[in-house]
Amino acid sequence: MNDQTQTSIEIGRYLLHRQIARGGMATIHIARLIGDEGFTRIVAAKRLHPEFAEDGDFVSMFLDEARIASKVHHRNVVPVLDVVTTGHEVVLVQEYVHGAPLHTLLRTAHEAKTRVPINIAVSIGCQVLAGLQAAHETTDELGAPLAVVHRDVSPQNVMIATDGTARLLDFGIAKATMAAHITREGMFKGKLAYSAPEQIRGYATQQSDLYSLSVVVWELLVGHRLHNNAQSEAELIGEVMNGRLARITEVLAPERERLGSNRWSQLEALEAIIAKGLAVDQTKRWRTAAEMEAALASAVVPASTTGVSGWIKNLGRAFLADRDRMIALEEASYRSIAKPPRRPSQGPHTEVSTVLAGPPAMMSRHRTRLLVGAAIGGFMLVLAFIIWMTREPTIELAAAPPLPVAIPSATPIATPIATIVAAPPILPAPLGSVSTAAGTGLGESRAAPVRTNANIARTQRVAIRPIIRPAPREPTIRESQPAPVAEPAKPDCNPPYYFDGAKKIFKPACL
Repeated sequence: MNDQTQTSIEIGRYLLHRQIARGGMATIHIARLIGDEGFTRIVAAKRLHPEFAEDGDFVSMFLDEARIASKVHHRNVVPVLDVVTTGHEVVLVQEYVHGAPLHTLLRTAHEAKTRVPINIAVSIGCQVLAGLQAAHETTDELGAPLAVVHRDVSPQNVMIATDGTARLLDFGIAKATMAAHITREGMFKGKLAYSAPEQIRGYATQQSDLYSLSVVVWELLVGHRLHNNAQSEAELIGEVMNGRLARITEVLAPERERLGSNRWSQLEALEAIIAKGLAVDQTKRWRTAAEMEAALASAVVPASTTGVSGWIKNLGRAFLADRDRMIALEEASYRSIAKPPRRPSQGPHTEVSTVLAGPPAMMSRHRTRLLVGAAIGGFMLVLAFIIWMTREPTIELAAAPPLPVAIPSATPIATPIATIVAAPPILPAPLGSVSTAAGTGLGESRAAPVRTNANIARTQRVAIRPIIRPAPREPTIRESQPAPVAEPAKPDCNPPYYFDGAKKIFKPACL
């Protein structure tokens, strides 16, 4: 079994790699979004502990984080990308921020006995306040304010990216009007060391987030925890509720000469701003995050994101190198077992090979195309068959072949003859079709009856036969030639004259 199968868990379309952080409710994993066509993206997956995944209250609170954070759109807030609930798994997917948590950087600076530069501390404080302002002003799609309260602003929930941006994350215990999980009044949620007095009593407001951020900035400037001397939880709560908090210049007084006059004057200007944010009475604090941000920026010019980027890359060099190495190992392990998507090749079987070899989404898409094409082809075949079956046959009228006609001789008949004109085989012989002619003497002659076209038209019947497109045949001579027309009877010119009394007159037709 390779390392990939040992450390990776597949949940939905995400592959969860090794764990990078663990909290009381969930673990954070480097994860991979697996898309179509070989697309992948590194994300951060917050996976609810199995024992809490079956608890309705914990699941509701977990899903509230996704709903609330997805509404906040700001460069200083880590966005939520997706939520996956499958089986006994509940996973919240966030954008992966390549950087280091602020509490890790503070610990590293304390161990190295170095201080955070004042302008870096002010820049981080201003950026987090900008993210809080965006969260506090968030509305729903209809424009109704959601009254979001983060309730967990602390160094653990602030990421410093390598590009120099400070980003607020983890709205897991945030309160909003849209939350499905409602915290009972008087119930405390948050971290005691960063909670305002009213929040400890269970009545957190947006100004409670400003109190928490003031504690964070205090620790950035001083270099250690605000309640560093509290021996117990009860003593810590007493300090918060009574407002017995050490001032910045009071704690750093022994180092005043070493810090220098310029740094000391900056600390004095910032101390008044932080003290207002830590007021026990909410009415004496800053009204909004934007107002406190403007005050900090006017007291000390914040460092640019480029300056913050250089600071984290130097101070967090070891942490970032370890994270880079971890991601590289996961990437190499994934590539060793992942099959690259096959591209269509040339040839008649391109589509089939793509469907069989592609990832599931690509197989489904090509299968759909094939089914649609087959359905259209089948429909066209059925339509053509119906049209062919329901069409009417073509009927053509074919006349019966013309009857033979007896043509009288052009020469006068000198001797009696008998002429027989045969009738068509399909018609009975009409009366008078057999005639005789006999000469009884000079001037007497009887011509045989001649069947003209007019006679034929009266006696001939045309047969009408339905013909369904017969094969063409060669025309016969009779079909190609017109029917002969009977010549008119010639006058009796034997003799070619007659007598009118004694006068001999020639017949005009015989001249």
